[in-house]
Amino acid sequence: RGAELFAAELGEDPRTLLFPAPGAADTAERRLTRTGFAQPALFLVEYALARLWEARGVRPGAMAGHSVGEYVAACLAGVFTLEDAVRLVAARGRLVQAMPAGSMLTVFLAEPDLAPWLADDPALAVAAVNSTGLSAVSGPTGAVDGLERRLKAAGVPCRRLHTSHAFHSAAMDGAVGPLVEAVRAVRLSPPRIPFCSNVTGTWITDEEATSPEYWGRHLREPVRFADAAALLLADPSWVLLEVGPGHTLGDFVRHHQAWRDDRTVVGSLRHPHEREDDRVRLAQALGALWSAGAPVDPAALGPAAGRVLRLPGYAFQHERYWVDPEPDGAA
Repeated sequence: RGAELFAAELGEDPRTLLFPAPGAADTAERRLTRTGFAQPALFLVEYALARLWEARGVRPGAMAGHSVGEYVAACLAGVFTLEDAVRLVAARGRLVQAMPAGSMLTVFLAEPDLAPWLADDPALAVAAVNSTGLSAVSGPTGAVDGLERRLKAAGVPCRRLHTSHAFHSAAMDGAVGPLVEAVRAVRLSPPRIPFCSNVTGTWITDEEATSPEYWGRHLREPVRFADAAALLLADPSWVLLEVGPGHTLGDFVRHHQAWRDDRTVVGSLRHPHEREDDRVRLAQALGALWSAGAPVDPAALGPAAGRVLRLPGYAFQHERYWVDPEPDGAA
């Protein structure tokens, strides 16, 4: 359903890019790097995954999205209908695509420690605070190049992001007004499921969720995901499930100062460059959720196959049969 709705907005079915025909994978991958396609594709995959998990009995008690992921959370919470969310995400992608090109840089510094590095160049901005000691910077490519050189010369770890634009920076100013007007054209409802705001880093209020101006600020201001992660980790009974491609948000959570080894964060899909079968990863994720105490509906998995066996309550004995090199042998 989501793909059909996006096809009407984009002029082509996004499934041709997500599931390309043989021989078309490289072209599809290049096109998916364009913001006008990337943001709809992200929304589509995340929304479909969320509905798949709901069908298996896994329903969210709370949510946090990262940038366009907050539109998925808002849609699942009933702020937007699916039809309106698709229109807004497609419009957002087109607007951002039309903004000046730019670059982004991940920097392994907390926001207060990063601030002095940006003080002398007003073109640079903090685009995201992703974890306790992990931030992202946006700006014109030349300015980001200069920052990268200075950081590396000082031994500060950083990594270039594969983006075409300087998201969540002044480069987005021209898109804010048109996006606000697009949001005014749809009906907004108070959320029925709590979710965290990227703008404030805390629970979104009914007033914010139903304000067109909020969604304009959401495009321009930094993503405060680290604050949202702290909120979700504050309740020890919650199991965290990443609903999207890869494990980036799970990595942000694991590196957060509030993370504890007895917590559980589960990913739904492999990273696009990993070779594991998605169905295997989903099955492993479901098992990890069940093991952590999350409610899973066994009936949703289809008819049971095979039979139940009682296994020993001890670890199987392992014996090692390996030919070791002679300790004094020649190389």
